[in-house]
Amino acid sequence: MVEIVYRIYEVADEKTAKKNAEKDFEFDLYSSISKSQNNELVMDCLICESREEFKKIIKDEYGNGISFRYSRKLRPGDLYCVIIGEHCYSTEKYFNKVTFTCDCCGATVETYYGKPIYFSDYEVRNYFYGIEDYAEKRFCSHKCKQVYESRECNKIRPNDDEEFYITKDMFSEKVSGYIYKISKKSTGEFYIGQTMYAPVFRWGQHLKTERFPIENITDYQFEVIEIVPLGCNILEREKYWIQKFYRGNPEKSLNIMCTANIS
Repeated sequence: MVEIVYRIYEVADEKTAKKNAEKDFEFDLYSSISKSQNNELVMDCLICESREEFKKIIKDEYGNGISFRYSRKLRPGDLYCVIIGEHCYSTEKYFNKVTFTCDCCGATVETYYGKPIYFSDYEVRNYFYGIEDYAEKRFCSHKCKQVYESRECNKIRPNDDEEFYITKDMFSEKVSGYIYKISKKSTGEFYIGQTMYAPVFRWGQHLKTERFPIENITDYQFEVIEIVPLGCNILEREKYWIQKFYRGNPEKSLNIMCTANIS
């Protein structure tokens, strides 16, 4: 026995096919000709002995002229059958229609396939300052998503008197990175490092180490000593600064890398 999930389509005339395709494109569904242009008449599941018996049953019901695949030779009004699943033990996914309302224009969208258009984790984090409510928004098209994004960003963009969350990616687009120096006030020891992200995040990582325990945070001075331009080798710039400070006071340097054989 086989369990076959299938759809019956009617070939649409040129005007209807164009209209269906435009709607499909608007909702960003980019699918087959069957789904995007032609008219779906039936979607069902049939249990029978074999594919041959399945085809016989379909022909008995829809006529011998029905095809079992789409062909450009078919004309408007012709019927064809497409098998979309066989030996399916979980057919619910084929019949459970996904319905949602666009959070921008209010349009109701119904589909059997695909995911709604939504804001990615990156977009929520960087465009909406991590406000989780925006992760639940759904849109019928990318155009609606862009309109909604522009409108909401203007609403929540902080002014000079407001706080907002800095993410590690915010400062990584126009520079290669940053060279920083950490100094211990009580001993005069110092450490030179580099980071591609906002320096505050690298500083936070250091405060979790034995060398710079957070309990003694008031004993440290953290400073950015160079913003490395885009296209410049940040490792070479780090090496330059490590060696420069090492030559000035080698006994206080906490760097090991790039300090061998320096006179």
